[in-house]
Amino acid sequence: MLKLPAQDTGKWTFHLQFAQTLQFHITSEEGVSGHIIIDGHDISALLDYLYDNRELIYDATHDEETRLMEEGEAHDGKAVERSGKRILYIDDGI
Repeated sequence: MLKLPAQDTGKWTFHLQFAQTLQFHITSEEGVSGHIIIDGHDISALLDYLYDNRELIYDATHDEETRLMEEGEAHDGKAVERSGKRILYIDDGI
């Protein structure tokens, strides 16, 4: 059986496991007994849901300063603001 590493956030532990099918286990670290198991196709549905709502999730979990810092690092600090929208430019060397 393939052993996949668990991810611990300090509040939650996430772990993919192969039983009869692929399972995604979510366990709370707050002393609550029990855990959530998401099987097979439902894992894909969860990923699709999270992907479809990624911008909302990102905006809700990152403050403005963090977003600006990450954008600057990702694009070598080259960003311009026009009419309230940030436009990022990537230098291709030409």
